[in-house]
Amino acid sequence: MKRIDLTTVASVLLLTGFGMLVVYSTGGAVHLTRQLLFLPAALAALITCYFVPRRFIQGIAEPAYIFSLALLALVLVVGSGPGSNRWFLLGPVSFQPSELAKLTTVILLAKQLSSLRTVTFRPKSLFLPIAICLAPAVLILAEPDLSTTIILLAVLAAMLYWAGLPALHVLFLFTPLISFAAGFSLYSWIPYFLVFTLIVFRPAALGRALSALGVSLFFGLLSPLSLHALKGYQADRIRNFLAPWLDPHGVGWNAIQSRIAIGSGQLLGKGFMRGTQNRLGFLPNRHTDFVFSCVGEEFGLLGSAVVLALFALLISRFLFIARATRDRFDSLLCIGCAAIVACQVFINIGMLLGLLPITGISLPFISYGGSSLVLNFAIVGLLFNVAAKPE
Repeated sequence: MKRIDLTTVASVLLLTGFGMLVVYSTGGAVHLTRQLLFLPAALAALITCYFVPRRFIQGIAEPAYIFSLALLALVLVVGSGPGSNRWFLLGPVSFQPSELAKLTTVILLAKQLSSLRTVTFRPKSLFLPIAICLAPAVLILAEPDLSTTIILLAVLAAMLYWAGLPALHVLFLFTPLISFAAGFSLYSWIPYFLVFTLIVFRPAALGRALSALGVSLFFGLLSPLSLHALKGYQADRIRNFLAPWLDPHGVGWNAIQSRIAIGSGQLLGKGFMRGTQNRLGFLPNRHTDFVFSCVGEEFGLLGSAVVLALFALLISRFLFIARATRDRFDSLLCIGCAAIVACQVFINIGMLLGLLPITGISLPFISYGGSSLVLNFAIVGLLFNVAAKPE
């Protein structure tokens, strides 16, 4: 009989149970009932991923990945969603293929990187891992879904580093994207560029350091110019992030109300189902993207800290098991799954606190959403599988 990691079980049960309470508080009995209907499917996904042999998982990596790409292409044609094409509607049930794509991408990346003896900063070594990540990322970006695209890129960075690529080389690889994102504001780009300069000039050769700085400078200058090429709502989100108080009743409304809700909870919160920002409807999507704002309002700093501690405990178990396992594929699989959860938590909470631009992304185990719940339970099942006795 395979062993079960009880620490992970406890953290997942507490997060899921708390999530059900918050969904009821923010979305009412209707959304709670729908979330509960997805719970058996999520448990089935966990059990399947727990018992399936890991050799079988490696064997179906390519077909599962291609299947997820086909779904991502199909959803662009027949999918639905507010202002996007992200979901398949199957009667009363909706399915988001990008959730499946996250997992299949991690599995294929783990298989490919584990087959390499060493990972170096050369096209021969990096071309295939980058291609594996970019194929679903481009399709997801076309939906459009920027947040999930960022998660895939973060997964690639984490898995490349764990596979042996030095941290400095990982930074070189992602410098264009980081500089481009920071370049929308001088207040973010100048500190980034100064820190980046200090980092690259110490260990790197002069020629490589100058090249990296040139690339960073080019993409940093490119981002303000590209602002005019973005769609209206995308440019508004960036302006809202930089200065939400310039339009408090327009594009800045969500960010401002989110901070008010979190701050009004103070230490102990206003109490379950007593949050005014929540109950009076000041927060949009409060049962999905803005759920942590309601957590802060109703349960205060203490309740928010408990939720963050549970996430930290869960992610630490992924890292511990990744280090403990002797199998390279298993280790990379754990790191990729940990990156999915950690990145979603960071982006979701960061945007609600005003540290990141507002974007649509759920909080694992807490936010309402069936596809997300099934994916998160499948990830936990894979963790249990790796933590169990070796095959």
